[in-house]
Amino acid sequence: MNMHFPKLLQKCSVILLPLLLIKATASAVPKEAEESFEKQYPDAKDVDWEVDRNGYWEAGFKIDDTKFRADFEDNGKWIETETNIEFSELPDKVQKAIRKDYPDDEITEIEKVDNALRGTFFDVEFKRAGKNQDVEYIATGERMTDVVSTIESAAGTLMEPIPELQDGIQKDPRDIGRLELLLEFAFNLLTILIFAYFLYYRRHHDHKMLFLLLGFNLFLFPIFLLNSVLTAGFGFTIFALLALVRLRSENFDKTEVAYLMGAVALTFVNSVLPAKVEYIASIMVLCTAYFGDHPRLWRDAYQTIQLHYPLDDMKYMLDIDFLHSKIEEEFGVEVNDIEITRVEKKKVRLKLMYREKQDVRRSRTKGKSGLANRKKRKKNRSPEANALPFQELTA
Repeated sequence: MNMHFPKLLQKCSVILLPLLLIKATASAVPKEAEESFEKQYPDAKDVDWEVDRNGYWEAGFKIDDTKFRADFEDNGKWIETETNIEFSELPDKVQKAIRKDYPDDEITEIEKVDNALRGTFFDVEFKRAGKNQDVEYIATGERMTDVVSTIESAAGTLMEPIPELQDGIQKDPRDIGRLELLLEFAFNLLTILIFAYFLYYRRHHDHKMLFLLLGFNLFLFPIFLLNSVLTAGFGFTIFALLALVRLRSENFDKTEVAYLMGAVALTFVNSVLPAKVEYIASIMVLCTAYFGDHPRLWRDAYQTIQLHYPLDDMKYMLDIDFLHSKIEEEFGVEVNDIEITRVEKKKVRLKLMYREKQDVRRSRTKGKSGLANRKKRKKNRSPEANALPFQELTA
């Protein structure tokens, strides 16, 4: 009997040692996990910690006599919380789905699960020979596996190439020679310079917006051109980039948004579409910007401009009424709106919406008939007359 005792002790130690290690480990719950649990469940009672089969710290506890189990990582990150419920506590749509999908199956357990990533769902366990089957439902009665499959299918569709652009419409960089590639870059550079500098900057004098238009086009044009597979997901990336520019910068007015969309359009058509379509589409974009924002075609329309207005008296820098009347009197314009964007030393930065007064517009248009007269007036006009009213003050 004494000879068998060491062997018996050895067998018991093999069984008990892992249990003791688990118990010792469970007693040393990380501080981060405990703090996260207490913050999320301040009313919890009868808390008992253990390490579950997934390696998470699982806290069993009660709230109003209802038992819960919450899983946390070592760093305190919450994973999910489970509680057992009855069939009658399930949402009506889930009950109907179970009766339809598994009318004759025995349910052994139902859990309501709040998951950090997957949201709230219901884990229904059905009795099976050998291992029971778990089926997860969301509140609408759909099975979680069906929802995940639908999302994955939609995501896969977004990343598939657009057929219309693959079948001979989109440029393939492998078929572009060096000379043709150089011409593509040259044509894109020419169109964006005309668009950004001659059409936008010469009219609005905003060098920051000029840089945005040029940078957006010239930075993304090589990516568009050398990307042989254009996907819908790639398009969503561009829109996300535009949204980021919009959120992380000053508010854009309608004109600036239109020019930014034009720069996006030029980048796309010059890099993706074939030559014949590219030239026509680019000319359409340029013509739209030229005529749509032409000051002579919209004489009665208000223009928006940013300027640095010098002002020695500090007490008037935030006085909208004073600035309104002062600018109208000094420059002979009709001011519709003034927005103060920045106050500096002896200078205030304004965003001004204005137009020329009606009598000034009439005097400019009076007697403007005949090409010879127009050329003569243009020749005799002083440089100051050709300049914008606020050109020397523009930001």
